[in-house]
Amino acid sequence: MVALALVPGDALLIVDLQNDFLPGGSLAVPRAGEVIATLNGYLALFVRRALPIFATRDWHPAKHYSFREQGGSWPQHCIAESSGARFADDLRLPASATVISKAMRPDTDAYSGFAGTDLAERLRAVGVRRLFVGGLATDYCVLYTVLDALCLGFSVLLCATRYAPSMSLQAMANGPWRACSPGAPPQSSWHSLSGETMGIMTTAASPLLTDLYQLTMLQAYHDERMNELAAFEFFVRKMPEGRNFLVAAGLEQVLDFLETLSFSAEELAWLDASGRFQQDFVDSLADFRFTGEVHAMAEGTVFFPDEPMLRVVALIRQAQLVETRIINLLQFQSLVASKAARCVLAAPDKLLIDFGLRRAHGAEAGLLSARASFLAGFSGSSNVMAGINWDVPLFGTMAHSYVQAHDEEATAFEHFARSHPQANTMLIDTYDTEAAARKLLPLSTRLARDGIAIQAVRIDSGDLGEHARQVRRILDEGGLHGIKIFASGNLDEYQLRDLLAAGAPIDGFGVGTRMNTSAGRPYLDCAYKLQEYAGLTSWPGRKQVYRRLDDDGRFAGDLLTTADDIQPGDGLLQPVMQDGRRRSPSPPLSMVRGYAAGQLGSLPGALRRLDAAPAFPVQVSARPRDLAHTIDQRRAAQG
Repeated sequence: MVALALVPGDALLIVDLQNDFLPGGSLAVPRAGEVIATLNGYLALFVRRALPIFATRDWHPAKHYSFREQGGSWPQHCIAESSGARFADDLRLPASATVISKAMRPDTDAYSGFAGTDLAERLRAVGVRRLFVGGLATDYCVLYTVLDALCLGFSVLLCATRYAPSMSLQAMANGPWRACSPGAPPQSSWHSLSGETMGIMTTAASPLLTDLYQLTMLQAYHDERMNELAAFEFFVRKMPEGRNFLVAAGLEQVLDFLETLSFSAEELAWLDASGRFQQDFVDSLADFRFTGEVHAMAEGTVFFPDEPMLRVVALIRQAQLVETRIINLLQFQSLVASKAARCVLAAPDKLLIDFGLRRAHGAEAGLLSARASFLAGFSGSSNVMAGINWDVPLFGTMAHSYVQAHDEEATAFEHFARSHPQANTMLIDTYDTEAAARKLLPLSTRLARDGIAIQAVRIDSGDLGEHARQVRRILDEGGLHGIKIFASGNLDEYQLRDLLAAGAPIDGFGVGTRMNTSAGRPYLDCAYKLQEYAGLTSWPGRKQVYRRLDDDGRFAGDLLTTADDIQPGDGLLQPVMQDGRRRSPSPPLSMVRGYAAGQLGSLPGALRRLDAAPAFPVQVSARPRDLAHTIDQRRAAQG
């Protein structure tokens, strides 16, 4: 499962959770009562995030044509103003929820919450783009509500519960699709969101995913009534040995975290029960939100030690609490993006695929490293969720186990090619690499009769360069010049460089463990430091970075100065969040990737090489030095 953050544009839609559909009701759905606790969890989360909540209800006249007494199929149910039409007593629907009544005319029925209502208009009026849908019953009203939402252009996530039968979820995936414009929605437009996913989502977004000392400091700030405006900056203290530059990444996840930050009732209860904190302090966290501003370097920006990558300006309790998660997100993705960028520079114009999920240090690390590597210039990833979340192109081959499960290696190849006639890569090193390559010669002829071509072969072990040369010779002699060679197996930027320098005829590489863990340099010496509090500047104050280019458009040097020392050109830190909300929608990852490519293309030649180069010139202006001197004098005078 994956952390799935709620963002502006999300809304929760509860479908027909009414007494008549619950046990004891006139049209009871089996086990329907089991959905209430799960959906209450969703309701609490959306309330905490101040996101819109909608609820549909059947609101029938007494002589509705669907009732058996009128010749219809159903017993009387959900008659307007009756107890059976009321929402479930245990459903914690907030007073702020928008209620949509449907099927109110005696001659009209409506399974979908959109049928004959203004639900779509109301959703669009508040900027909803993605709907979380749950309720009763999955194979009727929930099903048709989801289908209509998809037809109307909304993204949909189904809030699955233990009640929801698997056949209903299958029905959701397979239809029946009804006509909608501009055509039936693709099956990939919706996803089932299980309670387990929801739990992980709230864990990843939780303010308790932090170091204890953040909370103990907040208690102390609360006791001292300290909560003035503060400025913190995130920066890297020292360049990792042997590296020449860093690539900024992770800002998008930081903004997601800040926009949705709040404490749930369960989290407050845990803090209270822990015995570590005073009741009045815990109570003060009930309406905790991030309301500050953020300036940051754009993702994909090349940066250097001591340059602030991000600045947070907020009340000190807010700015302090977010320290741990900000460092956690920025450090990891910047580390991986920087490693991936070195692979891109070592193998220009080659297909580079992230293969690192299975050995990543946890699910979140595997997902975010796929994102960071694509941002830095990789061609795609094997990580399916990265494709779902950010449209990262997906690539996959086959496993050795697939070949071993067949009696004959050639049979495995043929079956795979026929299953995937448009996208197939044959793994040829299970037994004898060169022998497997020869088996492709007659196979390719048989497949060609059916219009199927083998696209590539993959070599995952042994002397990759020598195997590639032998395989290329075998394929070329057999007239299979169009088959590409793809290599994988504990690769990093140094091996890519050496293989290509030796003339290995390899067209693409799968790079996994060494990139996703940033092997050799697995962490950044970084910090998130206070620069200003209550108008009093700390050393060396809020800062800005200006970059100078040479006549060829390459980086020539950076100037690090105070934020109020305006220099020619645009500073690298730009405002991205104000009053706790993004100033503008985040760019798609493909656009960030293009920007990062431009940054790498502007690196001086020496910095593009894998070997250590002289440090890039970062000049510190007189302003921060003078400010530091003044602050040192003040501290000395204070004793």
